Amino acid sequence: MEMTLREVADLVGGELVGDADDRIRGVCALDADEDTAAGCIAFVVASIPATLALMTHVPALLVGRLPHDGVEDKAWVVVKDPYLAYAKVAQVFHPLPVATEPYRDATAIVHPEARIEDPVSIGPQVVLEEGCRIGSGSVLMHGVHIGAGSRIGRNVVLHPRVTIYGGCRIGDRVRVHSGAVLGSDGFGNAKEGERYVRIPQIGGLVIGDDCEIGANTTIDGGTLSPTRIGKGVRIDNLVMVAHNCVVGDHTALAAQVGLAGSTHVGARCMLGGQVGVAGHLRIVDDVVIGAQAGVIGNITEPGLYWGTPARRKTEVLRGQAETARMSEVRRRVAQLERRLTEIVAELDITAENS
Repeated sequence: MEMTLREVADLVGGELVGDADDRIRGVCALDADEDTAAGCIAFVVASIPATLALMTHVPALLVGRLPHDGVEDKAWVVVKDPYLAYAKVAQVFHPLPVATEPYRDATAIVHPEARIEDPVSIGPQVVLEEGCRIGSGSVLMHGVHIGAGSRIGRNVVLHPRVTIYGGCRIGDRVRVHSGAVLGSDGFGNAKEGERYVRIPQIGGLVIGDDCEIGANTTIDGGTLSPTRIGKGVRIDNLVMVAHNCVVGDHTALAAQVGLAGSTHVGARCMLGGQVGVAGHLRIVDDVVIGAQAGVIGNITEPGLYWGTPARRKTEVLRGQAETARMSEVRRRVAQLERRLTEIVAELDITAENS
């Protein structure tokens, strides 16, 4: 796969400075060695000094602005967001696998009533249960298990050992990484004296188009109605989404985020690593929650939230500033106490003398 620099610039909507006919065969890191960098393009973020960009072996660079000197030594594609531009170029050279012809490994177990829309690639030891449906272009890698009645969209990639319980609905162009478990039973139990009575979890799971689910992530099916993941959602590794949660379109959940049951997270939200959200809460659209925050109440306004309990960033910073001033306050109080003691002692002496 190769692209001309003109094709790269057109793809990312950038301004090209250099030979438009130069060919790019891949992407690489800015610090790649000379052999690796040959024929590649890299991106330069604003925090990297221009002098370092000029020293790289990479012949073509995606940048937010041109350096003052040495422009003629390299090709430059000037864009508003070099990181976003890099993502678009990298996708060209490293596209998701798509099945282009039917394949079924001899060790796969496919129920006679499973419906497969060719072409689909079915790898070793894949299990497809009764009534499941697989859309064309999908790739099911080693050890994937899809439960009865589940529907998988088109151009879906399921990496090794992905488990999808029965009754799930997965949209088009979804990618699920190794070890993820989708549609498992939610933590539903009723208490009878000292024992628990299990509540059957029959609601299933619905995942929208263009989502990506990280390795060893678990998303529970709903109790009666489905758990729902909107379109374009990004879920990192080791995330837990409990039963009947709703995650809005284009929201991102980072590693070890945990959503308790029936939590609703709005669209375009970002939850940092290890954020915990209590059950039955509502978080509006366009909320960013910092890493390790604990959400114990509804968030009704967009913005940036930190801490436990999660509060607006400005409130948290004010509290931290006040805490930092406490040592000075304690010192001044101690001084006042000493001075007050001295004054009382002086008054006592004066009273005795009089």
